[in-house]
Amino acid sequence: MKRFLAIILVAMALASCKPIQEQINVNDWSIESLDGLSLAQKQLKLGTSLTLDADNASCQDISISKLFAEVFNKNGKRVATIELGGEKGDPNPTLHRRTSEKVTVPLLVGFDNPLSAITLASMSIEEYAEKGYTVTYDCTLKAGIFSKRFRDANVPVATLVKMFEK
Repeated sequence: MKRFLAIILVAMALASCKPIQEQINVNDWSIESLDGLSLAQKQLKLGTSLTLDADNASCQDISISKLFAEVFNKNGKRVATIELGGEKGDPNPTLHRRTSEKVTVPLLVGFDNPLSAITLASMSIEEYAEKGYTVTYDCTLKAGIFSKRFRDANVPVATLVKMFEK
């Protein structure tokens, strides 16, 4: 599950903009904490913090101002949602220009069925790809005063993995 979350987030942040992608390098990532576990209306919600250790060689701060993704199984049924978490008024996760630093990205993961949480957490990225899972995402990045919205539907997990094999 940890690898899956990291791949979704980093793929959305880096794959969309070639010039920025060439200037950003993610060295490592980790799930730092699990917070706010709740079960309401047959949906399991989990708060987590993803920490990215990355280099930004560009001349702009890069921040994530919006993030929403849905994970679907091979039959097209939604099994999970991932969105930018944090409290209202918190600053957006930002990778500062010309630095090498750790950035904490708060996420809120929701599972439509609590049993699917167990299944998804026990699978590797390769299993996601083999079993035909796809991701639909909508992400807005800001670089300086400019913002750019990136979205795509039904992207196979295998495609997201290939973005990191370069």
